[in-house]
Amino acid sequence: MIKTKSVLIASLILPLISSGSFAGGDYDSRLAELQSGMERTAASLGLPVHEDWAADLSGRFDGSLSGDQAAALQPTPLRAPAARPLVPELPVIPPLPSDYPLPEPVSYAGTAVIAWHALGAQLSDNGWIPWADGAPTFDDVSKRVLDASVSRSYPARRAGQQSLFLDPGFVAEYENATGARFAAGNSARYLVNGPASFAMRDRLMREAKKSLLVSSWAFYDDITGWEGAQYLILKKREGLEVKVIVDKKVAVGHGKRVLKLMEEAGIEVLRYDEAGRGNDIWHVKMMIVDDKYAIVGGMNFGDVYSHKDPNNVKWRDTDVIYSGPAVAESRRLFARVWNAKVRESKLKFGLVSENASGAWEGGPAKIGVVMQNPPQNSPILVSIVKAMYGATERINIENAYFVSLPVVSKAVLDAVARGVEVNIITNSKESIDPEGKTIVDAMYKCLMPLAQAGANIYLYQGDATLHSKFMTVDGVFANIGSYNLHPRGERYDTEVNVAIVDPVSTAQLDEAFANDVAMSRRVTSPDQLGEKPGWLSSFVSEYFYAQLKK
Repeated sequence: MIKTKSVLIASLILPLISSGSFAGGDYDSRLAELQSGMERTAASLGLPVHEDWAADLSGRFDGSLSGDQAAALQPTPLRAPAARPLVPELPVIPPLPSDYPLPEPVSYAGTAVIAWHALGAQLSDNGWIPWADGAPTFDDVSKRVLDASVSRSYPARRAGQQSLFLDPGFVAEYENATGARFAAGNSARYLVNGPASFAMRDRLMREAKKSLLVSSWAFYDDITGWEGAQYLILKKREGLEVKVIVDKKVAVGHGKRVLKLMEEAGIEVLRYDEAGRGNDIWHVKMMIVDDKYAIVGGMNFGDVYSHKDPNNVKWRDTDVIYSGPAVAESRRLFARVWNAKVRESKLKFGLVSENASGAWEGGPAKIGVVMQNPPQNSPILVSIVKAMYGATERINIENAYFVSLPVVSKAVLDAVARGVEVNIITNSKESIDPEGKTIVDAMYKCLMPLAQAGANIYLYQGDATLHSKFMTVDGVFANIGSYNLHPRGERYDTEVNVAIVDPVSTAQLDEAFANDVAMSRRVTSPDQLGEKPGWLSSFVSEYFYAQLKK
């Protein structure tokens, strides 16, 4: 058959040939004029000027057409071509230098500093340093959190009843207890594992038009750290507001090259620490783009999280991206931390406005942002424990380092007693990162009583360290962020989590949880744990987590 686009053009030419419009010396000029017109018409329609003709029209044309040919040459109604969106020219970052060492070399000085403060923290916890400041005991923390979590007005319900998260009164009480004021009208989507998260992060950084506010435990001197720094440098040169917060102690051992590159490019990098809290760690992972999007979760700017280096180890992690009024609250949180530290330390940095001016993509999710800076209060722990007392069907917990305080164990046992299904995934001795192996024995000692009481305990068996930190309740509520269910979170680590009421996005997170269950083995008794942890893990459990045996 004759191709339709070519026939359209032929139907315009043939009448001119038959009428002798090309007779005489004016043939060449008229042909050139017609050719030019055809090109303009084809361009406006988004069509090629030339296409292959059907075989029976490839030779001479004698004016006679078969019935099929005549029908094929009938003009067809024209339609405007589909709009072709303009593709903006996105900035291109310079490639990683060939002499850049990969993977990131070990900084023994940085490791020593971190180990020193970790040791000091544990000695202080056990009361072996007489002059250490008096942090509350874990029993005190547990009592305070339990008092805020157990409700007289909305007592925990037995399994099978309506989830308390569907009761506006309970949700309002949850807000008051945690400080997480739920803002309605947000969209939320989970970025399951590093490649998904960093594809989104890289895209948002490339397309940013106004501002990039970034908080991370660390930037690494590797592919991901380099690329993240280059995106930020490009946007700084374009005149965007670019601010970065990292932990001061961790920066001794991670990211010295990329942090220096950013600072030399004029980016203000705040190395966070607190006077009088020598063992504290800034563990907040958050990125805010153009006041329109925010990403919160467990990932830092490094290859173990993003999986960009095929030769490096790969961790299993989860982030959430949200857009809506909760982004404005996230900016306010960042601004208050930044401005307070700039004033306190008399840094020559610009202040960050608390006012957000982004065009959000709204949705059905209610989102509250919770920041915890121990040791005087525990809003994130309250947000987790109170959520467990709101459950009537199912609790799913995925957390990298599950060394539970007494209040967490009690909340799990109370939920099981009410008939609520409780599922917990954490690292096994085989999957945990090398630095975490010293706490495996303490983790197992916390988990076994929960398993024997009826909670479903799963130890991750994938070829990666599990690093996610999230929970869901009854398929309607989720809590995700940087907070580890570990005693450090109640003494030293500053964290940010978001609480989300949204059945649609929670279903996505529950699906990711189910996939991780499939990568794990369930344990119900100590003999299923496999080989005992090493002597160092047993020593640490005995002398550094003795307070958790109650």
